[in-house]
This record gives sequence, C-alpha cells and structure tokens, in this order.
Amino acid sequence: MGSLKEARTRLRVSLSSHWLLTVSALYFLLTPTVVVVSAGQASSQKSSSESGYSILLDAGSSSTKTKIYRWYPPTKHQVLPHLHLLQSSRTKPALATYKSDEEGLATYLRDILHKAKQKVPEYKHSSTPIFLMATAGLRFLTGSEVHSLLQRTRSVLANTSINPFLFSNTSGASVLSGEEEGVYSWIAANYLLGFFDKESSLDESVGVLEMGGGSTQITFIPTDPLYAEEFHVTLAGNTYELYVQSYLQFGINGMKIKVAQQLSQTTPGFATVGNPCMLREDSGQIELDKSLTLTMQGTGDPERCEDLLFEVLRPYIGSNCQPKPCAIGPVYQPKLPNMTFYATQAFEYAPRNLEAVGSDKILNLGKLREAAFHHCNRTLDEAARDSGMDKEFASDDCLTSLYMYTLLTKSYGFRDDTEAIRLTTEIGKQSIDWPLGAMLMELSPYILGDKSQYNVTCVSQPGSIKDKNAAAPVYSPTSTLIVFMSLSLTLQQVPSAAVSKPIDSPLRTALNYSLKILQTILLQ
Repeated sequence: MGSLKEARTRLRVSLSSHWLLTVSALYFLLTPTVVVVSAGQASSQKSSSESGYSILLDAGSSSTKTKIYRWYPPTKHQVLPHLHLLQSSRTKPALATYKSDEEGLATYLRDILHKAKQKVPEYKHSSTPIFLMATAGLRFLTGSEVHSLLQRTRSVLANTSINPFLFSNTSGASVLSGEEEGVYSWIAANYLLGFFDKESSLDESVGVLEMGGGSTQITFIPTDPLYAEEFHVTLAGNTYELYVQSYLQFGINGMKIKVAQQLSQTTPGFATVGNPCMLREDSGQIELDKSLTLTMQGTGDPERCEDLLFEVLRPYIGSNCQPKPCAIGPVYQPKLPNMTFYATQAFEYAPRNLEAVGSDKILNLGKLREAAFHHCNRTLDEAARDSGMDKEFASDDCLTSLYMYTLLTKSYGFRDDTEAIRLTTEIGKQSIDWPLGAMLMELSPYILGDKSQYNVTCVSQPGSIKDKNAAAPVYSPTSTLIVFMSLSLTLQQVPSAAVSKPIDSPLRTALNYSLKILQTILLQ
C-alpha cells in the first residue's frame, strides 16, 4: 500500500491532453470500479430561473417513505440547488413484502404514486424526476430476489399510464449499500451547513454518525492516508475523499440480538438466562434461530453489560488487524480527525432520556456512562417512578447508552472528554438524512447540466454495489499488460519537476484505481 500512496503523489502533475484521453479511455474500458450514482436522469438542462419538483421513494425495512421536494436553482453564491422538503409520508408494509406478489406490488406502487400526484401540480408531472432507492429491507434478500423485485418495480414505474413522473428504467430504481447511506447523509449534513458553497478547508467539514435499528454508519474526511473503505464524492467538480463504514446488524435491534447470542454461548443449553443489560424486574424473549427462543431475565449489572459489549465491539490488534488501526474487530478505520461529528437518528434517544446532553447538543460521554450505570442499577419500577419512563422501553436505554459509550470510545476512538459529538437530527429545520443527499446528487446535473461534475465512486471495493448478481471482475493477461503499459508510458511523459496543481479528479481516480488493480493482480 505504501508504494501505491507514493505513486499517487508522483501522479499529481499536469498531463498532456493526449494522455488524458488515453488513460481516461482505459479507465472506462478496464476498471471495475462503479460509479454508484450517475447523477441526473434527464438529458436537458433546466433554465437558470426555473424551479421544479422531485420525488424519492425510500424503500425501507418496514415501509416506503415518499419524500417530495421543491427545488430551486442555485443563487449567485451557491454551487448546488436549493431543496425544500414539501412532504414526507409513509406507506406500509415494506416493498420487500411483495417480492413474490406481482399484482400486489403494482397496487402498492399505484397507491404511492396516486398520493404523490396530489402534491405535485399536474403540469409539472412529466418533468418531475422520481427515484426509488431501497435500503436495509432488500439487503437481506437473495440476489435473485432483489433482481426480480427491482425488475418488476421498474416495469411499473416505467408504465406512463400508472406513473406520470419522469423515470429512468436503467437507473431510477436501485438498492443502496449502508456505505452509500453514509455518503449521502454526509452530503446532506455538509450541504445544510453551507460547506459546499464557500471556499472551505477540509477540516471545516463535519463527520456523520448514524444509528438505526439494523445498522450504524460513520463517515468523515480523514487527515491520515486512506487504505480502505474509500469513497470519492464529486460535487460541482470538487472531489472529496471519504472514509465510510457501515456495520450491518450493529444497530439498536441488532445489538440486542448480539448480546442475547453472547449470553446463549456462555450458558449453552439454557432456555432462560440473566441479562445484565436489562433492568431488574424486566424480562423478555428473543428468537435467535428457528429452534431457539431465549427468555431473558433482567439482572441490571452495568459492568457485566459493558464486558459483553466490549467482546462484540473490541478492535483487533497486532497481526489480526491489517491495515491498521482497527475499529470493530478487523475493520479498518483511520484516526479520527479534529472535527465536529453530527450524531443522528437513534444516537439521540438514550442520551436525552438520561440527560447526558446539554442545551448546546454536545454529547458528554463521561456523563453518559455515569448516567447509564445509575439507570441500569435501578429496578423497572424505580425507572418508571423516578424518571417517568415507559416500562416497555426502560431497559432499552440501559443497553443503548452503554452500547453507544463503548462503540464511540473503545471502537471509534473518541475520548471521554470530547466535545466533538453533536446530537441532532436537524440543521436549520431540515432533517439530516440520506434521501436529501441522494436527491442532491441526482438533481444537480439535471438542473445544472453537467453529469461529470456530480458522482459518487467506490474506490476501495471492486464490483457493483447496486447489482448483487454482478460477477467478480476478471483481468486477463492482455488487459493487465495494457494497464501496465499505459501507466508506464504516462509516467514517462511526466516532467521531472512536480507541478503544484494536481491533475483533474476523474483522471486521478482512474490512475489510482488502475494502480490498485495492477497491485492486486501482481500479488495474486
């Protein structure tokens, strides 16, 4: 990896237009890296004074949320369009429910579209882009199930007698990875803070921490070199290199299951176990698999609960951690930079319930742990009587608060006394959520007319995130030789004295990724 980083440095020079075209062509022909978002589904650029509407269908694990935006072109001092959320509605059940029900799927989507048509003026229907992006609910389906469901969904949305809105049959419906969610939430937060509209240094950006029911994400621009989990975000021609990591089944509900699995392993053969992460007098059941339903009795032991959580979350060290450093298990994470992190979604609930966050919205990790220990040592009745907590959710705050503390300090690397974590789901009365970031990426080239200036590229991981059935990339000896010769000839054209201005971002990405391909082949 060291030689790769050195090569990246050597390549930050000006190249002639001849070599720019040559290597760019090779990049598109040979590299398997995927432009996860090829933003902008319409070919025509909108007039600079025109405004319009756009729709995003967020197909989640329990429902589909319909988000309807009103957009306005950027003003003189803006580089991105202004988006205003007009309406957010929810339709149950989840899209995945209809994986084997073609008629039910058509009825389900027809109902969603009917409601959207009431909000968007009829004369704007045909020029209003609509996108469907599925998240956790479809990630648990098989590749063939996802492919079939998406094909049927596209068929309905492409039918103009059902859907009057502007839909791309090639890229208008897709499944997002957890990392893509992280990227889009990062875009949303920094967009709402005005980061992209000014000449900002990278350390003026903010990181984003997300906690859902099924997964948790961390996204930021690192100051250290990136060795994995790298995404390039290009907005208005500027490229930002992000570290993005999503931990599937490490959301709040996922952690309940992991704790139950730990308890089941330490007491094999028992159908009833004591759970130190639940309040005394509380009890519950959880299905670990079809043959085992575990009954848990709360024992309210925060120290033991922390030990269990650390076993799940502890970073690997030594030879088990490559590349270094690691966050959860063997998963790589660069050192946290000196910047503010916005913690959203379920990160808010337990700290607020336990009063571990002040009016400034800064999370006090030391206070969170202290409050968690106090709360976990209470009985269920005491929590309800003293704090007015709902008995159904009181034990959740015990587990969640200790989980957040352990995750943020032991895995991610925040200090107990940090003031870098801000708990909020909104900036300026707009939600920090991935649909806003995704819509910005899709709409910007539609409005401004240059698709090449807006994309998200996964650099670290070959293969398409969108298509789970995609075959692994195969590199023939011929293509290997071509890439090697191309890079060698390109480097021969580089002047000996480095030029201060870096090469254009698309070319830089192409060269970096080609070097990674070559390195992978040579190490096989």
